[in-house]
Amino acid sequence: MSIFKKAYELIDDAPKAFEWDVYENMAIEEYQELLKQKGHEEFVFQEFFERNPAFLPGAFGIYGESGHSPYNNALITQPILQGLTSKIPDFLWIASDSGTIYPIFIEIETPNKRWFKKNGVPTAEFTQAQNQLSDWKIWLSNPVHQNLFYQYYDIDREITSGKAVRPQFVLIFGSRNEFARNPELNQKRGQLVRENETYMTFDRLLPNIKARNSITCKVRNRKYTAKFISPSFRLGPVYAEELSKIDNKEEAINNSKIDDIRKDFILSRLPYWEEFGRRQPRGMRNTGDWE
Repeated sequence: MSIFKKAYELIDDAPKAFEWDVYENMAIEEYQELLKQKGHEEFVFQEFFERNPAFLPGAFGIYGESGHSPYNNALITQPILQGLTSKIPDFLWIASDSGTIYPIFIEIETPNKRWFKKNGVPTAEFTQAQNQLSDWKIWLSNPVHQNLFYQYYDIDREITSGKAVRPQFVLIFGSRNEFARNPELNQKRGQLVRENETYMTFDRLLPNIKARNSITCKVRNRKYTAKFISPSFRLGPVYAEELSKIDNKEEAINNSKIDDIRKDFILSRLPYWEEFGRRQPRGMRNTGDWE
């Protein structure tokens, strides 16, 4: 065991997480197989993204430009919107930059669904998915609901520090094959996008290395509860503070697709990094040391 910067301890001979390129190739291969074999089963993709949060856009803003990690470094699965009577979102990132918080609501459908009928009119399935985004927009337009949202997801303190809030909405729907060799239909697709919305097909998604350490969580009234971690997940000072704010990590680790030796190591180091996260100085966050 060696000491770095006299602030925290790293394990030199720790069993390593997958190197990113190894994980990326394995995950993409698994995902491509799901696209081929399970393109009509939404729950299959819900679980895949829960286990592989780096695939979903929005952790660092819609275009991945922010240097700030998502709130609590968490991908929130099936986020509750209190009082909403229609379908809840499938996922939520709470992204941010220095002056703005971006709640990014994600709706996934299936790769096999079509955007348009043969006559070029949007399908009922697409219109229904688009209406779900409208329901969330309407819900968030109510100041009472906004305050409920800030409190429920424990970001009210961030709001009162002067940050603005700009929700974004993502729809992941269908396949690019529908638009192959049909530029007119592809152009028509672009005209469907509304303000603060981003639409994409399933085959556009690729894992983002910046989100490799994100933890998939359920949230209930400020309490973040881990569900899965990615096989590429690593421990270290950069996300230790966020790690200390999430419950149920032991069960999430045991439920994740990681070999037993690696699981045992992560579990043995959790108490150390949780304690470090509770007391770490902010200046230690960008050191880039792991394990």
